[in-house]
Amino acid sequence: FGKIIDSVPLIILEDGVPIEERMKKSRVGESEILAQARKTQGLERLDQIKYAVLERDGGISIIPKPGEKQ
Repeated sequence: FGKIIDSVPLIILEDGVPIEERMKKSRVGESEILAQARKTQGLERLDQIKYAVLERDGGISIIPKPGEKQ
């Protein structure tokens, strides 16, 4: 995990599809992505997310698909 914090932000979900290899290496689960999506964007499903980005500080940024943000 420390390696990820020292590196660049990492896309862990694209167009609603988890990038399993990256998620496994960074130890992030779908439930964590969904929790952040609900908290920050009001989204309820992975298919509403354009990108989920694991930031350098360990946080997850959610970018909704156009028209999905509430």
